[in-house]
Amino acid sequence: MHDSTRPWIALAAAIAAVGALIHVAAIAAGPAWYAWFGAPPSVVASARAGTWLAPAGAVAIALLMATCGWYAGAALGIVRRPPLLRTGLAAMAAVCLPRALILVPLAVTHPELRTTFQVVAAILWGLAGVGFALGCALVHRQGRLAPRAAA
Repeated sequence: MHDSTRPWIALAAAIAAVGALIHVAAIAAGPAWYAWFGAPPSVVASARAGTWLAPAGAVAIALLMATCGWYAGAALGIVRRPPLLRTGLAAMAAVCLPRALILVPLAVTHPELRTTFQVVAAILWGLAGVGFALGCALVHRQGRLAPRAAA
């Protein structure tokens, strides 16, 4: 399981890191980026007006995505282990996988969601969710195999 899961976990880390970078870049790139990446109209209007909502929201989402990347990287052993690693990875998988799967039924009732961007986003977050789930399983397996400290 170990070697075959590592690419999936690395892919989840990369998707999260790129997502974080895109959100930070949107602040500098301006309203057109917010609009192209599907931000709600109120966020695009905030970017146009120069109010705090757009950049604060982008920073918050970037921090969440960077945290996802950190946890995936920790599962791979390439960065420092964060608190509640297994729980965090399970929670990330529990958010990403339904986010990917919900597009199918929603696209039936909301045809405006049938865009290339929404389909690509669903695929990417589905892949990330698989990577986070495999990371959770890997961390669990490693924890069970680790030698116990003497009491």
